[in-house]
Amino acid sequence: MSARMTDDYSCYRVGGRHGVSVKRRIDCLSLTFKAGVSRPLLVSARLNHPMASQSSPQSVHDFTVKDARGNDVDLSIYKGKVLLIVNIASQCGLNGSNYTELTQLYEKYKNQGFEILAFPCNQLGFQEPGSSEEIEELARTRFKAEYPIFDKVEVNGNNAAPIYKFLKSSKGGPFWVNIKYNFSKFLVDKDGRVVERHTPLTSPVSVEIVHFYWVHSMISYRSRLLSQKNIYFASLSASYIFSKPSSFNPKQTLLPSLHNSPLSLLSQSIKARVSRPLLGSVRLNHSMASQSSPQSVHDFTVKDARGNDVDLSIYKGKVLLIVNVASQCGLTDSNYTELTQLYEKYKNQGFEILAFPCNQFGSQEPGSSEEIVEFACTRFKAEYPIFDKVEVNGNNAAPIYKFLKSSKGGLFGDNIKWNFSKFLVDKDGNVVERHAPTTSPLSIEKHVKKLLGIA
Repeated sequence: MSARMTDDYSCYRVGGRHGVSVKRRIDCLSLTFKAGVSRPLLVSARLNHPMASQSSPQSVHDFTVKDARGNDVDLSIYKGKVLLIVNIASQCGLNGSNYTELTQLYEKYKNQGFEILAFPCNQLGFQEPGSSEEIEELARTRFKAEYPIFDKVEVNGNNAAPIYKFLKSSKGGPFWVNIKYNFSKFLVDKDGRVVERHTPLTSPVSVEIVHFYWVHSMISYRSRLLSQKNIYFASLSASYIFSKPSSFNPKQTLLPSLHNSPLSLLSQSIKARVSRPLLGSVRLNHSMASQSSPQSVHDFTVKDARGNDVDLSIYKGKVLLIVNVASQCGLTDSNYTELTQLYEKYKNQGFEILAFPCNQFGSQEPGSSEEIVEFACTRFKAEYPIFDKVEVNGNNAAPIYKFLKSSKGGLFGDNIKWNFSKFLVDKDGNVVERHAPTTSPLSIEKHVKKLLGIA
C-alpha cells in the first residue's frame, strides 16, 4: 500500500520500538511502502531542529538569570558581545590566580565588546559559602572585579541552573558533561553560541594566547632566538572561529583587536617569505633575556599548576613565603593549616605564599598537579598560588630553588632537608630568611610583620 507523509506534526517510532509520542515537523518526499511493512520508512524524512521552539533555547541570549540582588537579568542585553562565563568560588586554591587574571583580561578588552559573566557556586568543595553580597564585595574590593557577578547557582544535578544545562549540553567536557570544579570556563561568541569550554586549570590569560598550529610551529622554530615566554600577543585568540583551520583571516576573530596585532605582522612576514620574521611589535619584557645571573626572586619565570609561565616580577612590592609542599607528609596538616591562617591574616597587606609541590622527599607528593591543587583547596582552603611540581635538590633542581639555596644556605649545607622548608623574601625579591621544615608558619609571623612594616 502507499502512504503520503505531508508537512505536518506527526508521531513517529524510533528503532522499531514505540517511544513517547513526540511531535516533530517532518518534511519528506512521498514514500511508497510495500504491503506488510510495519515500520515506517523515514530515510528521507528531515527533522527540523528541536530548539526552534521557545521552550528550547538556541543561544545564551535566550536565558534570564538573577543578579546578586535577586533581580532578573535578560542575557539578550549581551548580544553582539563575546562572553566568558565562569563558575567562581571565594575559598578555592584557584581563586587568587583566576580572579587576578580575569580582571586583567577584562580590563584589556572590556571596551572592545568583551564581557565576563561570573556565577558563584558552592557545589564543588563547599568553597563559596558566603551570601551574594559577601561574594560580590570580595571580588570588588580584593580583585577589583568590574564585570557582573550573578546570584549563586548550582551547575550540576537536577537543580542546575538552566543556563548551565545549556552550556554543558553545548560543550561537553573531556570525560563527561558535568562541571568538574570551580572556575570552569565557557567562551561564547557574539551570537550567543558556545564555541569553547576550558577546564578549571586553564588560566584566563592563557585563553588569550594564539593556539593554531602554524603559528605555534613558527614560534617553536624561532625558539633559539626568542623564548616563547617572552612573546606577548595582544589578542583574544582562543575565540577564533575559522572556516578553514589551516587559513588565517583576521576578520574571523571574535574581537577586532587582532587586526593590527603582532600576530598579523608576523603572518605578513611569513607571506612575504622574508628570511627573518617581522617582529617590530613583539615585545621582550623579561629582564632575564639579557641577564645571565639573576639578582632577585623577581628575575625568575616558573610554571603554574596548569603548565603556564608565571613571571615572578608580578610579586614586586610583596613579601613572599616560598615553601616546598607535600600532600602525604607528617608535617602536611600542621603546615597547610597554619599557612592558610597566616595567609588569611596578611593577604590584603602585601603578603603572598608561593607553594611548590615536590616529590623528592619520601615520594610524598605523587599526585598530578590537578590532584595537588584540589587537595589543598578542598581540605585546607588554600587560596595562595600552587605551582607546578619541581625538584629542589640535585642537577634537575628548579632554577628558583638553586637561587634560594645559594642565597641562604641551611644549617648543614645548602640542600633542602625535607618537605615544608621555608624561604622568606622581602619586597625587593631578596631572600632574607630560611626556616627549617619543623618551623611552624605561625612562628614566622613576627618576621612577616616586620617586612610588611606592620607594628
